[in-house]
Order: sequence, then structure tokens, then C-alpha cells
Amino acid sequence: MVKKLGIVLAFLLMVAMAVPALAADVKIKGDFNNRFMVYTNHNDWLASEKGVLHDGSVDETWGEAKYRMWFDASTNDGNVKGVWAWEIGGLEYGKPGSVGKSVGGSYSGDAINIETRWLYTDFQLPWACNKARIRMGLQPFSVNSYLWQETIMGVSANVAAGPVDLTFAWVRPYRDPVKDDKSDVEDLDSFYARANFKPADGVKMGVFGIYMTGDGDQDKPSTITSQYYEVKNFANHYDLDLWAFGVDGKANIDTVFINWDLIYETGSIDNANFAQSYNGKIYNPEGRADEDFDVSAWLAHVDVGVNLGSLKLTGTVLYTSGDDDGSDSDFDGFLAVDIDRTDSICLMEGGYTDDDYYTEKDYMLDKGLWLFKGAADYKASKKLAVGGALMYMMTAEDIEYLDNYGKKQKDDSLGIEVDAYLKYKIYDNLEFAVNAGYLFADDAMDFWEVDRDGSSDEDIFISTARVRYKF
Repeated sequence: MVKKLGIVLAFLLMVAMAVPALAADVKIKGDFNNRFMVYTNHNDWLASEKGVLHDGSVDETWGEAKYRMWFDASTNDGNVKGVWAWEIGGLEYGKPGSVGKSVGGSYSGDAINIETRWLYTDFQLPWACNKARIRMGLQPFSVNSYLWQETIMGVSANVAAGPVDLTFAWVRPYRDPVKDDKSDVEDLDSFYARANFKPADGVKMGVFGIYMTGDGDQDKPSTITSQYYEVKNFANHYDLDLWAFGVDGKANIDTVFINWDLIYETGSIDNANFAQSYNGKIYNPEGRADEDFDVSAWLAHVDVGVNLGSLKLTGTVLYTSGDDDGSDSDFDGFLAVDIDRTDSICLMEGGYTDDDYYTEKDYMLDKGLWLFKGAADYKASKKLAVGGALMYMMTAEDIEYLDNYGKKQKDDSLGIEVDAYLKYKIYDNLEFAVNAGYLFADDAMDFWEVDRDGSSDEDIFISTARVRYKF
């Protein structure tokens, strides 16, 4: 507790000197996103880690709106800035709702449906020669797009130190509101550091580390399942000491470009149970009770591509490690914290109606992922862009389960997906876009089918569109 307090005080001491108050320059920005599910044959699949595939189509079409607006109020010299952003959506056409529940746009409006998106103050340290800024409050937080990239409460500092840009942050995903002198404070805190630099012309690199620590707020062990295998789903039920170290970057050499990410996770998750279960049913009897789990997991990603005028070609390989033995005390499956991945339309958030998807993560269950993807993007004119992608996906470790006839099955092949999109600028700040994805499902997808027989029977098709006004 003393150690945590010292780190927090260090942040606050950096802002002890008063900043002169000047007139404010207020800007209003907006993102008005009107989205449509043009058609899907498996709406049962789009249930945020609870999706299943019935025998036959579950057709659906709908429209929705997600609007974001924010005030950006800054002093004339830019030394101080305050941001307040809110979101309304996704407000679905005809979906009934009530106060306190997921709401939509049925008779008499939408009830209450407003979310605070950002709420932070950002200012220049007056003694730092324009080389250090502090941000505090509810803010966009990006460690790495494969590990943690979302909104969170915290305090961050960005410092320019010669050729190196440094970022430090303390964020708090969970506060334990202790009111009992017999209880321990069981907050969850994260401490983050990053250094970005340019080792050569056309090359940008970053190295980072993040540490998440907290004691569980429950007396009895809670259960981690392979279904909800993501740190944000753990709440504060476990003793968490989790480290992640990574390097990422990009390089441009003439017409060739390369992007890369490499992350290693280590640490422990103690006082926990583990079960390989899905929607309340055990799919593999492997598991441990009241165990201290050691974490050792990897993620590796690389894009290699070429820009040929209006045409861009990209090849992608993504690997996230999986866990091959649910009965031991090791977590070998990569753990994202809180992300929104759009690599796939059919499995992830690649559709424009991105509140409805199977997973936001870069892996399936605790079994990891191999993704091999080739993409082409063509800018036909200033207003029109089209593109497509072909990808093959498989889990890093086999999914093992019993089918509906009691026979043990295992497989790792998810299938081949074909994606395509079209974007057209109606005006400079108004875009129409449509995309579609078709997954030719392979036998590992049988795990999610209601009629499990060891062989995949249900392909997935999704097509979405949007009309988006940004200002």
C-alpha cells in the first residue's frame, strides 16, 4: 500500500506548480455513425463470447446509430486542455428498452442511453520547456492494440527526452470501496512505461512494460473460464501480479513497409479456479480448483506490404499462444486486457455494427490463434476506395470437447474467410461504406454448433454498412 501511495504522490507532485489561467478556445467535435446490418445468416453467433451456431440460418437485418460528441476546451497558447466526450448508442431501430437496461429506439424514444466516453484534463508542465504534458481523468489509453487499447481512468505523463519520447501512466481499473476496519484495501492498479524512438530514417520503434497488481476482493476462489479468458472479465476476484513486456514498430523502405509487435506475458494469478466451460457447460473436464496459476504467454505479429501507387498489398501473420493443458497450474494462453480487434469480419469486430460480434480479442477461448492474411486496398479516386482480404485461421492449440454423441473431438482449423469492402466519400466529411465477410468454416467451428457431430456444418456470412458524418 505504501509503495502504491508513493507512486501516486510522485505523479501529483509533478503538477504542484500552478498554471496561469488564460482564455479558452472551445471546439466541438463529433462522430455521427449510422450503421446497418445489411444481412447475416447467423445472428446467433454475434453474442459477445456467448455465440452459438444453430443448425440452419438465423437471419437478421437491422439499423442502429452510435453518436459521439466532445468538447475540446484549450487555452489560447495550448498549455491547458480539457476534454469531455460522451456517446449515445448503439441505438437500434425498434429495439425496446427501459431505464437501467440496454435501450434502443422504439416507441416514445430511447429512455436513457448516454455514456461518458472521455473526461480528462491535459496540460503542459510550465517548467518543462514544452517537453512534458500531464493527462488525468477518463482518457484513451493505448499500450498496444493487441494487449490493451481502450478508455480508462488514470494519470499519464508524456515526456520528450531528446530523441526519445517517454510515456508513464498509473491507471486504476478497479477500486475497492473499503468501509470496514477489518477489511484490507483490495484495489487493482496498473503501472505503465513506454519509450518510443527512431533508430534510423523511416523506422519507428517502441519498447514498453506494464504491471498489473491487486488482491482479490472475495474470500473464496472464483472461477476463470476459457469462455471469458480476458483480464477485464476477471473483475477483482483474484490476486493478480501480471507483467507484460513488448516491442513494436514500423518501417518504410521505399515502397515497402513492415509493422511488427512482440509481447511476452509473465506473472501469476492466485486464489483462482479454472474450468474449460462454455455457456455454463463443461466442454472438457480439465481444470483446477483453488490454485495459484503461473502465466507465460506470447504474441507475435508482422505485416509486410508494398505501396504501388493507388494499390497497397499487405501480408499478415499473427500468433497468440494457447493453453494445451487445462489441468495444470500454468496459463500458457495469451491474455488481452481490453481491446477491440477488427482483423476478421466474421469472428471479430470487423463489421461496422461493431457492438455485435463474437469476440473482441485476438484469440479464441484460451487456445490462442494463428492468422494468415493477404489483403489488397485500391484507391480508385479521391472519393472511392475498395479492397478485399483472404485469410486462414486456426487455434494455436486444439479445441478438445465431447460431441453430442459422447465422442471425444479435437481440432484446430477454424476455416478460410473472404472479406471485401467499398468506401465512398459523399462529401469530404460524410462517408458511405459497405463490407462483407464469408467464413468457410472448418471442423474446429463444430465446437460452437448446437448440433455437435465433429464436423462443421455452418458457414457464417455477415454484411454491414454505414453512413458516417465526422466533424
